[in-house]
Amino acid sequence: MLLVGLHGCAPAPDGNASAQERTDRCKTVFARPSNPPLVSEGAFYYWQVEGKLPGLDSLRQYGAKKLYVRYFDVVAGPDGPRPVGIRRSVETDATVIPVVYVTLGALKDLDSESVGELAENIWQLVNRIGYSGGEIQLDCDWTAGTRTTYFALLERLRSLGKDSPGFELSSTIRLHQLKYYQSTGVPPVDRGALMIYNMGQLADPSERNSIFSESVALSYLRGSHMQKYPIPLDLALPDFSWAVAFVHGSFHSILHDVTEKDLSRPELEKRGHEYRVIQPVILDGRRLPAGARIRLESVDACERASVLYALSQELNREDPERALIVFDYDEKKTSAETKDLVDLFSRAGLSW
Repeated sequence: MLLVGLHGCAPAPDGNASAQERTDRCKTVFARPSNPPLVSEGAFYYWQVEGKLPGLDSLRQYGAKKLYVRYFDVVAGPDGPRPVGIRRSVETDATVIPVVYVTLGALKDLDSESVGELAENIWQLVNRIGYSGGEIQLDCDWTAGTRTTYFALLERLRSLGKDSPGFELSSTIRLHQLKYYQSTGVPPVDRGALMIYNMGQLADPSERNSIFSESVALSYLRGSHMQKYPIPLDLALPDFSWAVAFVHGSFHSILHDVTEKDLSRPELEKRGHEYRVIQPVILDGRRLPAGARIRLESVDACERASVLYALSQELNREDPERALIVFDYDEKKTSAETKDLVDLFSRAGLSW
């Protein structure tokens, strides 16, 4: 049965679709009107905590000027929450937005005093790394059990930053937190960054693509909640890939630096949308035994463009300030991948 998506757009064909069918579908997607502009500015996440940040010259071709830079993570420690993976330098001529990833473990069993201490520590470390005003973002997949603590942390940070020039606090919003916001709650922030990726069951061997699925995305992006969500939303779309390894039918690891070219080797055999290890092999520093399965996941440019179009139909276009943030920046893109991204930003209303 062919499921029809939003506004008559069928979900992307599966791997059995012919090249011509996919080409025809892409032409249909990219022929849709893109006016008026959906966003006012473009940006990238930069998730590596080491290395030099890209400058404006590298971002300009996309119409982007901002980098949402991962400053550090907050994890549970023996004596309470502690920072790990701290970035040492944020030198660039692009606008830098600090991002702090807060794990659920770091929020457990914190009383009011501990929440205040955590907020102070985050604020001080962000300033020490580099902050002169503007937006700060927290990334946390809060749950019913951690919501109260996380929201209290956000309130304390807003209080600490209120006197900084142009201060805004934002929080990432997962798709389920958007659609079911009346039960999951709305974080006490100035704006949200809607994460339209990592929407599948990564550890499920039957999953086809845990990063991005047009049909799954549209199931969350349809309905009155899109107009009723109480805070402004920026849009975060994916542009990355990885491979997921399974051993003895169970999730084994994520292989980050693996491409289709890396999997074209005699130790592996392609079977449908997966690869089977027929001889022990080392990939991304991990040893995989014979019999292991590898699922290569990436983002289909046509599906992504179709979801962007759906967003243009569902969101309130009267909000003049909305960013398109792509996760994440990679200077090693091929010319075709770069063109896909330029097209994406252009369709959102941005250009060089």
